[in-house]
Amino acid sequence: MSDYQDTFSSTTEFSLAKLHICLFSTQQQLSNSVIKLLNSDRYELKCLSLVQDLTDFILENQEQIDCLVLLRDSQLDLVMNQLWQSEILLPTLIVELEQLVDAAEAPVDSNTSLPNLTTINPLYHHAEIRLYPTQLAEINSYINLAITKFISFAPGSKIGHNSLQDELKKEAVRKSLIAQQRRLTEKLKERLGYLGIYYKRNPNFFYRNLSSAKQKELHHQLSSSYRQIIIEYFNNNFPINKLIDEFVDQAFFADIATSQILEIHMELIDDFSHQLKIEGRNDDILLDCRLPLIDVISHLCEMYRRSIPGANASLELLFTVE
Repeated sequence: MSDYQDTFSSTTEFSLAKLHICLFSTQQQLSNSVIKLLNSDRYELKCLSLVQDLTDFILENQEQIDCLVLLRDSQLDLVMNQLWQSEILLPTLIVELEQLVDAAEAPVDSNTSLPNLTTINPLYHHAEIRLYPTQLAEINSYINLAITKFISFAPGSKIGHNSLQDELKKEAVRKSLIAQQRRLTEKLKERLGYLGIYYKRNPNFFYRNLSSAKQKELHHQLSSSYRQIIIEYFNNNFPINKLIDEFVDQAFFADIATSQILEIHMELIDDFSHQLKIEGRNDDILLDCRLPLIDVISHLCEMYRRSIPGANASLELLFTVE
């Protein structure tokens, strides 16, 4: 394992009160700077210098890591590929290689001209944040930004990894993204004792703002997911709550109205009714399908209720040090 200092090493030691950061760096100077900058009661830091150690640690602790801070390394692409194949997505801050300075001591020059990192193709996913070592003095803000951008990343949008062509794998990664977003928002909510949380969503991914082709694609995705909910709802051995959560999350980030859910329900019931009539069977059984509809709409309404900020509440408050 790495010789660098770390402050958490066991899953039993994780605490909701702190953000858990995993740092990968092959340069001691950078590691020292980050350790100084994140030396507070707000963070627990794990520092690693070997690629295999990094991969192993992420695979073992993905449910506890809140943000990755990664120095751009020639072997980092291999790590990213393995994380994708393992269906793991996490908030990520990537430090580009540049002449290193002691960022913990260096003054911040807001007039310094740096290349635009937002135009660079993503190494991991489209919600990742890039910065240069000379910007490390503001790493706290960049970590907040990485987590905020990850949480607000629409599950139905292009996640970003050209090597991943298998559609089933893409769907698994999308579900992993939703699960991590839910875990992070719940953790941050509990961290400050909030009764609700303000989700920052990207209006570009709202259903009403999509092209006709994208709207049809999203409608098909939602219809397929809802169909599975109807079919499996009364199966006691099926994790139906997880399926409903995933469906509601996707609908929420796309700003889908409850009336649209009702339309999807009616379209599906009409299809089922037609099929039953062809088979000469009574369609009274479809009356029970009102229960999953009520369940889904109540979950979605609760999500919208929780998303309404109070007069002084915003997502940035989740990161405020008390």
